[in-house]
Amino acid sequence: MLGSYNRDAKLLIMANGAGQLFLQFSVFIMPFYLSALGYGMDKMGIFFSIQTFVGGLFFLIAGQLSLRLGYKKTLLLGASLGLLGRILQVLAFNFYVIALGFFLIGANMGIRQPNFYALLSEEVEEKERHHAFSISFGLGTILNALGVLIAGFAPDFLMENFGITTSLAYRLVVALAVLQFAVVIPILTIIRDIPVKNPRINWRKELVVKILKFSLPSAMIGLGAGITIPYMSLYFNLRFGQTLAVISGVFFAQQLVMGFGSFVLPKLVNKIGPVKTISFFQITAAFLFGIFPSLELFLLAAFVYIIRSILMNIVWPINDAFMMGFFTMEEKATAAGIRRAFSTFMRGLGNYIGGVLFSLSLSYPFYVTATLYVTATLIFYFFFAKYNKV
Repeated sequence: MLGSYNRDAKLLIMANGAGQLFLQFSVFIMPFYLSALGYGMDKMGIFFSIQTFVGGLFFLIAGQLSLRLGYKKTLLLGASLGLLGRILQVLAFNFYVIALGFFLIGANMGIRQPNFYALLSEEVEEKERHHAFSISFGLGTILNALGVLIAGFAPDFLMENFGITTSLAYRLVVALAVLQFAVVIPILTIIRDIPVKNPRINWRKELVVKILKFSLPSAMIGLGAGITIPYMSLYFNLRFGQTLAVISGVFFAQQLVMGFGSFVLPKLVNKIGPVKTISFFQITAAFLFGIFPSLELFLLAAFVYIIRSILMNIVWPINDAFMMGFFTMEEKATAAGIRRAFSTFMRGLGNYIGGVLFSLSLSYPFYVTATLYVTATLIFYFFFAKYNKV
């Protein structure tokens, strides 16, 4: 599966997988951890907003950092900030310490993602890029699924078998996320860097237009995702009365199937091309979200949600790999960062809109999201159909 890649490409894929595993310890459990510490939904909203918007800001400057420091030093900087942020979240002395932790985690997110994909794209041949990105995504997603499952069951296990308090159980689970950096940082120290030939980007009209063409559909999808995705576990609880353990099982199944599906997706891309693959999957996912509110049975709704999530998310590595082919080495991280910034800021806006819509109806958010997904997919296809090379 990884045999044709060089050592550094394999190490980067391993680092991404480790990051995805331990990331879920914190992401899935964080609202319950904060609640156990005594923070209400209003304070949680502040914490999550800090991380989201700081991540968006660092997406904008991620490429400029790597042009000056190099990919390796930039990724190490991001990982160091992330490690410090996670430690502060675990210590959680007071509101401000936790807020600073979320700030640093957001900075790591904004620095890491565009530079990781830019560096990985330079470590593999162009013809292998779709495969490499899909394999990295697939392994990361499978480990992500394991993280969701562990995070769903670990707190009760610790409380029942060791008699510790709820807040301590959640704190210990969050603390496991520190192990992410015990794997990632050593890997980043031994990989070689790709030298930057030109530390400046030639900002020309053609470059700006290309970035905006990728950013507009991503922004619309980010807005749609922000409206619904953060509220899905709550939706399953309110609509069907399901427990946290059952809901974590749904997300585990979604991530696991999507991870294995990523391994075969490049074969489809080779047959029909990246643009048709991305467009077909996203349109189908939008349709499933459009009919989602009409589903009355939990098992059926869970099945449809799993399929929808797989269709929508499994093509993102293909999208990232496709995008990398339009930019030079010096432009890749900046272009990817700007696109992710658009998506992140709109996702943050969507979180607020989603809260308003869900307070009015459990159906409205899904209709709005489906509409945004369809519009974004049509725009993407219009922009890039002529580049659909098989």
